[in-house]
Amino acid sequence: MQSNVSRNRHLAALSLGICLGLLVLAAPYVAAWLRYTTAPILVLLIWFVMTADRAQSDVALRESEKKFRNFFEQSLVGLYVIQDGRVAYANNKTAQLLSYDGPDELIGVPLEKLTAPEDLPKLLENHRKRLDGEVTSIRYTYRALRRDGQRVWVDVQGSACIYEGRPAVMGVALDVTRQVAFEHQSRLANRVFDSTSEGIVITDAECRIEAVNPAFTRITGYGAEEAVGKLSRMMTGQGAQAKINRDMLAHLASDDHWQGEMRDRRKNGEWYPAWLSISTVRDADRNITNYVGVFTDNTRRKQAESRLQFLASHDSLTGMINRSGLMAKFSEEIHRAALDNRQLALLFIDLDRFKTVNDTLGHLAGDQLLVAAAERMRQQLKGSDVAARLGGDEFTVLLNDPQSSGAAAKLAERLIAAMGQPFMIGGQEMFVTASIGVACYPADGTDAPTLLKNADVAMYRAKQRGRNTFQFFTSDMNTLAFEQLLLENSLRRAIERSEFELHYQPQLSTATGQLAGIEALIRWRHPELGLVLPGTFITMAEQNGLIVPIGAWVLQEACRQGKAWHDAGWEFGHIAVNLSARQFASDDLLDTIRAALDKSGLPPSMLELEITESTIMQSPQEAISLLGKLRDMGVALSIDDFGTGYSSLASLKQYPLDSLKIDRSFVKGTPDDADDVAITEAIIAIARKMGLKVVAEGVETTEQAEFLRAAGCDLAQGFLFGRPASASDLERQWRGVRLASVA
Repeated sequence: MQSNVSRNRHLAALSLGICLGLLVLAAPYVAAWLRYTTAPILVLLIWFVMTADRAQSDVALRESEKKFRNFFEQSLVGLYVIQDGRVAYANNKTAQLLSYDGPDELIGVPLEKLTAPEDLPKLLENHRKRLDGEVTSIRYTYRALRRDGQRVWVDVQGSACIYEGRPAVMGVALDVTRQVAFEHQSRLANRVFDSTSEGIVITDAECRIEAVNPAFTRITGYGAEEAVGKLSRMMTGQGAQAKINRDMLAHLASDDHWQGEMRDRRKNGEWYPAWLSISTVRDADRNITNYVGVFTDNTRRKQAESRLQFLASHDSLTGMINRSGLMAKFSEEIHRAALDNRQLALLFIDLDRFKTVNDTLGHLAGDQLLVAAAERMRQQLKGSDVAARLGGDEFTVLLNDPQSSGAAAKLAERLIAAMGQPFMIGGQEMFVTASIGVACYPADGTDAPTLLKNADVAMYRAKQRGRNTFQFFTSDMNTLAFEQLLLENSLRRAIERSEFELHYQPQLSTATGQLAGIEALIRWRHPELGLVLPGTFITMAEQNGLIVPIGAWVLQEACRQGKAWHDAGWEFGHIAVNLSARQFASDDLLDTIRAALDKSGLPPSMLELEITESTIMQSPQEAISLLGKLRDMGVALSIDDFGTGYSSLASLKQYPLDSLKIDRSFVKGTPDDADDVAITEAIIAIARKMGLKVVAEGVETTEQAEFLRAAGCDLAQGFLFGRPASASDLERQWRGVRLASVA
């Protein structure tokens, strides 16, 4: 009995100390609660002190213990005592905080089980400091570990004490998880507010600025001290913008959110496009208290959009409008011209021989040439004229051309003259010309696609007329173009249908009149059109690439026929085959020639390949290498149409040649035209000095033949000696025939 009384007295005394100490420690957390319970507690404390001073009996001690236990258990904060690293006492609030059913379940639970592992060292160190007397009281926040494993932030404050005769730590604990989370969110919001690249402005309900972030200052130039307290121009606007902003605020009042683009002005007076998003902030009664505006400087995006729009309608190389831009512009101009009863003209311009530059010097040089050509075109245009690049080396110019003014023809002449001047590209002088087709609105079409097509058709007619000229569209051109299209479609299947055949024209020795060679010439036996001459389809085949397989067939058939004649014992000298420019540039030319010789068995020395002067001059160094390889195969090499290109006679020494053929344009004027005579004699003289045989083509009169013989020309061919004929007809005409002379 005496022991219980003593223990109760000790507990009552300790309770008094704990109560007073914890009341002081817990004061910051229970301030709100004390506002409602101050009087009862004061009465309780006074009563307790009076009772403690005079309570000597066990009944009084038990009564006081009961009262204080009730006080501890009803506390709004957690109260606890830690002794030897375990819970020695805890109230109901502490048990609730740690998710235990009651205080009794906590008694004896070690701190390790109640503390997040990462915060346990901190907790133990703070206990040590109090027990060792380094500090009398300490306050800190740590993560407690609930029974279910969940972490909870706890703010504790306590000091050392004596509990049941031994040192202990008593403290007050308050769950501050929400406060910690709020502070974290607040710090995060502050970091976002300060670091975001978007400008942020917060105003009151009257649009007066309360806060801005650093990005606001960076974008507008106004510092926070200059902006706060001022009306937001973004939200109120000035002049015409004010009405827009009033509509915006009305929208915010109903929908709480608005976004859109507006013009704002920086501190330096510069206007810029801003993309603005505004939200309203309301109080519990749904009254607007603030506006929060987030905005970005849209200058770069607008510039990028403008650039994209420009690229969508303009050619990136020359800066001219492209096909898409032209068609849109053309449609607009046609609509205006229809209203004003005006005439328009569309010039379709194609650069002649541009592919030669591109293939010879590369695409970089080709691009530089296109840029230079585009600039020359601009120099010939008026301010109202519209120039466009359709792609490749094709350009167009759209201009007003009043009836009978001749503006289109005059512009075409200026453009042709301008393009005809030499270009200096990469330190090299280049020459190109222009072929131009002209179509007029409304005579040649009433819509953009039709006029563009007809101008294109007229341009091709200009090319057919010899290039470096212009041609107005005429109604029969479409008929011709359609016929050309049908012809091209038929041409694509001519090889597989075996519609091609070779005709042969003899080459005679001018000295003996003996057959010295035969030239193979292709013909097309069309099932509906009959015999089609090369002039009708060779250019077309060059353009669409069919000339390569057609040329391969010619080589195979010529070698086959030559071998058949050779095996029959007919001494015809050699068989000559023309190589086109595209065929000469093909990668498989050597293999094609070798295959034709191997398959036919014709001796290589009996095959002569004729290459035009302009073909080998497209890429002289590559031509020298290829001609050398052909010479190594044993075939003979000849320059066709000599004198019509732009090489000098001296350049002949670079090439491994056997003969050259004087173009018929020079032969035609002999022996009456002094210039033709002089040119022909000069070609023959230099060729003989260089050890080259000379062949003259287009010989039609005995006078021409006699002149060539006297001038020293070796071989002659032309209508005088025979027109191109089939193999059987030629053989029947010439086999076994020897002429004393060609005269």
